[in-house]
Amino acid sequence: MANLQDKIRVSIDDLEDMLGVFGLPEFIGKAEARFVRHTEEIAQEVCERPKVKVVFVSGPTSSGKTTFTDRLVSQLQKRGKNAIRLSLDDYYNLNALKFDSEGRPDFESVETLDMRLASMDLARLVSGDAVVTPTFDFKIRQRVESNKPPISIGKDGVVVVEGLHGLCEETTGSFDKEQYMGIFIMPYASVMQDRRLLDSDDLRMLRRIVRDVRHRGAHALTTIDYWPMIQNSEQDYYRDYLTRADYHVNSFLAYEPLVIAALARRDIEEALSAYDQGLLAPSVFMERSNMKKDFANIEQAVAKARMLDSWLSMIPQANESFVPKTSILNEFLCL
Repeated sequence: MANLQDKIRVSIDDLEDMLGVFGLPEFIGKAEARFVRHTEEIAQEVCERPKVKVVFVSGPTSSGKTTFTDRLVSQLQKRGKNAIRLSLDDYYNLNALKFDSEGRPDFESVETLDMRLASMDLARLVSGDAVVTPTFDFKIRQRVESNKPPISIGKDGVVVVEGLHGLCEETTGSFDKEQYMGIFIMPYASVMQDRRLLDSDDLRMLRRIVRDVRHRGAHALTTIDYWPMIQNSEQDYYRDYLTRADYHVNSFLAYEPLVIAALARRDIEEALSAYDQGLLAPSVFMERSNMKKDFANIEQAVAKARMLDSWLSMIPQANESFVPKTSILNEFLCL
C-alpha cells in the first residue's frame, strides 16, 4: 500500500533565489536527478522480482504518467528486460457518456474505456502473444484505424501499463499480486507566499492548461470550465488506486512553477482577453454535452481564471528553454 510522501514545498523566495546566474541550472539539475533516481530504483526492483510480468502506472490527470512510463520502459530495457508500454488511453470508447449536473461529459471514468478489450490484450501479452493495440486520436476524440506494428514481451518480458485507471480492478484482478507492481504517480507539492498559494491540484491544472492549449486545441477557459468534472471523477478512484499501489512517485519538479506558471498565465490572459472581447471559442470538451451549451459555467470559470491570474503574477518567470529535453515537463510543453 502506497502513501503520498515526500511533499515538496517551495516559496516565492525560493523561486526567486533559483533565478541567480548559477542557481537555476543547479536547481534544475537536482530536481531532474531526484526524479530519474526514483525511476531507476523502481526499474531495479522490477528486475529483482522475476515473477513480475506487469507494472501498472496510475495517477490523476497531468501527473506525467506517459513520460514516467517511457522512462521506466527504457530503464528496464537497459537492464536487459524486454519491456513494452501499453497505454489505456488507446482503449477509449466514448459511445456512451455520463454527464454532470451542468452538462459536462465525463471523459474521466473507467466506463469510458473498453476494459474488456484492454484486459484481453494484456492477458495475451503476458502469455507471450503478439498483439496489435488500438489507436485513439485525441484531436478528433475517436478511435482510428491502427497502423501500429504488433508488440510482444516474449517469455520473460514486462508490460508497463499506463493510464488513469491503470490500477482498477478490471486490470489488476486478473493477476496474482506477485505478478505485478503498482505505481501511483502525481505531483505532491505546495507553492507558498506567506500562506499556501498553489497546491497539488492547482499545479496539475496549470500543467493541464498548458498541455491542452498546445496539444488539444483547447484554450485555458475550456480547461478551467471542465476541471470540476475532473475533480469529481477523481474522488471516485483516487484513494482506491493509491491503496493498490506499491509506490508513490512525486512528479513535481521544484523549479517547474518558474516555467509552467508563466506559460499558464499567458494562456489564461489570452483566453480572458478573448472572453472580454466576445471572441471566445466554445469549449471543445462540451461538444458532446447533453445540454447543448458552449460552456458548463463560464462565469465560474472566468472568476477562477482571474483569481489564478492574480496568484500567478506573484511567481517569477523563467523561459521554457531552460527545461532539459529529457524532462517530464516536456509532456506538457512539446508536441
